[in-house]
Amino acid sequence: MLNCGVGRADMTPPVGIPHILWGARTVDLAESIHLPLHATALCLENDGTKILVCDLDLTGLPTRVCDELRSEIERETGVPAAHVSIGATHTHSAPVWDAETTNGLSPDMPGMKLMPSWREKCRNAVLSACRTAVESLQPARIASGYGTSEVTLNRRFSTPEGRMVVSPHQGGLRDTTIALLRFDDLDGNTIASVVGYGTHPIVLAHQNTAISAEFPGALKEGVEKLVGGICLFLQGSAGDQIPFEALSGDVRLAERIGNRIAADAAATLTAMSPMNYRTEYSHVVESGAPLGVQKKTVLADNPATIRVAEAVAELPVKPFESIDVLEERAAATKAELHALKNEGVDHDTLADIHFRARRDDIMLVMARRVQGVSTVPIPIRALRIGDAVLVSAPMEIFSATGLAIREASPFGMTFVGGYTNGTEGYLPPADCYAEGGYEVELACYVSKDAEAVFRQSAIELVKALYTE
Repeated sequence: MLNCGVGRADMTPPVGIPHILWGARTVDLAESIHLPLHATALCLENDGTKILVCDLDLTGLPTRVCDELRSEIERETGVPAAHVSIGATHTHSAPVWDAETTNGLSPDMPGMKLMPSWREKCRNAVLSACRTAVESLQPARIASGYGTSEVTLNRRFSTPEGRMVVSPHQGGLRDTTIALLRFDDLDGNTIASVVGYGTHPIVLAHQNTAISAEFPGALKEGVEKLVGGICLFLQGSAGDQIPFEALSGDVRLAERIGNRIAADAAATLTAMSPMNYRTEYSHVVESGAPLGVQKKTVLADNPATIRVAEAVAELPVKPFESIDVLEERAAATKAELHALKNEGVDHDTLADIHFRARRDDIMLVMARRVQGVSTVPIPIRALRIGDAVLVSAPMEIFSATGLAIREASPFGMTFVGGYTNGTEGYLPPADCYAEGGYEVELACYVSKDAEAVFRQSAIELVKALYTE
């Protein structure tokens, strides 16, 4: 018998905390709370094997922090760290975890004193959600399948001048599939649902000054109202995906996008049946009209095997300028940023230096990650849950990669997601490198050959797990 438990805890930061992800911003501190941030955990157990799947309303966590958290979760719950997946919804309206080293900011700037206590709140929330999920395990039934939502578009748009930018691209590749899981107790009440969908939570952009779980927060609220139980959102192969309404400061748009995906997901979730049954005609009840009564016969539950498998893909890296050069450039833009802030310059001037500091910072981080190596080991995780499999990695995976893995998978439902157990940058397919753009030129340390290595490793992992 499958057992299922869920837990959730709040990790919303205070107003006044640094709100600095966007390079084009003109305000450094959060001015309000739109949708609260949560840690949500799902525990599944069968035949002695337990897994924990966590959903955090964050942009992402450094890999080292995820490693530390997974070890803490093992000590708190007994679930092996290797069986714990910590996924970020990838909202771009949450604080940056390492604010002190990001975007040219420094520890003595306004709001920084709030960061340590908020990070501790997040750690405690994750542990609390996981404990609750493990402690609330109860017999459950599972159903899985696919839905669809037309919200996402490709985001790699070539301007008339030939520059590749982040913007909705009507003609580009997109993946509108929603991966869905529903867990009911033995009385038919929904305990939990999982919604997996790939598109960037950048409905809110540099104009927004509110902390927000963005469309994933609204999506989870919507599914819970329509389906019941607690909903987890798993971010999919979103590297080149964007909602059709995006890059705004209007929080209502984030709510509408979330509600639309929630409605699309709930339409399929409510049609699923975790309980197997057969209906057949039984007898007639005489009423104003003769009523033909159907008899429902409950059948044996589907097997709900729980398994965990992992492969390590050695991804080749690309060349960078020397660390000394990149450090000098980043230091120069940081000094310029601080000087201009002290002078009280206008917002337009600040926006210009913000984005340059942001880019220099990203480039330096990527170069440091691969200094002195030719390949980087990237873990790929596959969680088998009955006839469904959740594939994840600490990368920003493109839709073409996710589609290829899903099409090659023998499972009835396959989800491919990134932003899990760390953040290691983008994984663009080879043909994107000639086109250029942010995902290739800046927030990426792998070479054009890396995606093919990753894709093949993931496909082999999924096929091997299916035959166990």
